[in-house]
Amino acid sequence: MEKLDKFVKKNMILLVLLFLAVGLIMGIYVNPHSLKALKIFIIPSAFLMLWAMMINMDLSKFVNALRFPKELIIGSLMSLVVAPLIMYPIALIVTKDPNIFAGLMLAGLVPPGGFITYWSGILGASLPLAVAIQLVTFIIAIVWVPYGMKFAIGDKINMNISVLVKSILILVVGPFLLAVGTREIILRTKGNKGLKRITPTLHFISSLMAFYLVFAGTSLKALFIYKHPGLMILPIVGVLFYYLLMFPLSYFVSKRIFKLSFEKSIPIVYGSSTKNLSIAMGLAISAFGPLALMGVVAALLIQMPMASIWYKIFEKIAAKRETLEMAIVDEVEESEKELKSKLEEDFKEIEDKLANDISQIEKHLEKTDKKNLRNLQRELERIKSKLEESREGEF
Repeated sequence: MEKLDKFVKKNMILLVLLFLAVGLIMGIYVNPHSLKALKIFIIPSAFLMLWAMMINMDLSKFVNALRFPKELIIGSLMSLVVAPLIMYPIALIVTKDPNIFAGLMLAGLVPPGGFITYWSGILGASLPLAVAIQLVTFIIAIVWVPYGMKFAIGDKINMNISVLVKSILILVVGPFLLAVGTREIILRTKGNKGLKRITPTLHFISSLMAFYLVFAGTSLKALFIYKHPGLMILPIVGVLFYYLLMFPLSYFVSKRIFKLSFEKSIPIVYGSSTKNLSIAMGLAISAFGPLALMGVVAALLIQMPMASIWYKIFEKIAAKRETLEMAIVDEVEESEKELKSKLEEDFKEIEDKLANDISQIEKHLEKTDKKNLRNLQRELERIKSKLEESREGEF
């Protein structure tokens, strides 16, 4: 299963395109009445996809969030406020269909997924901060997404906010609570090793359900998409522009404006730019319908390649930074060596001078002592002479 999971991850974009193509072919050539059966499995598939994905969320690490208050506020605002604000004008330009517009907005509004920790990890950034951003934004999004969507959509769709709240409860809160319980059971019965063993299977189940949603959503609206090909092409172009803008913007804000380190900037960048599109897919198809799913699929096709491209850019930045740090370290070490050598030379010079001064003082003392000794001898001779003269006078 691990090899299969790696294959799916490696070929995710191609597999999404494959299921998209198969869905289009099925939708065009198969009786539309027969395709209605696909709707029956949409909600269960979305539920299963999110449940399998959320089992690896470790709530015990939520406490770590308190260690990064400044970074969490910046990351949450960039992910849940700035990202949808960037997506909003782009979505308005690239589509006139309100449902696809809703799908694009969902792709911008939802919190980041598990890939925030993946990209942060391979770039040597702060994993605790990445996990904290993922957990905090997920909890905030449960309340924020319905109202954010209502504000973004306005009167474009007659959207009942209670329907979206119900979808979130069913497709986000429900799988999340079940995933927490499942994780606890696995840890108690199998331990961390058991959880690691089952993780590839969970990833594969989640991917398989995502492929089904792409296939079903495309099949149900295939004829409409076939007649209006621009419905998919323009959103893809728009999403491409969104990622080209969001990655450098989030890096500039975190690194240049707030002066955060590279290690803390990367989780904010990937937390703002890459989103949990599984949640967006589930909400899109359940609350808005198959056409809304096409907006999310456009993001799904572009997100991973763009994340990979920016990874290469950030890798070069990290390499230059490491090279610069090594150069600074080498320069400091060289300066230390030069300073040590100079100090040793100065110390030797002082030592030689001190030794010379001591020698001069000793010579001076020696001369002084000899002179004083001669004077003392003369004085003794004089006293002795006087004593002898005194004796001679007495006699």
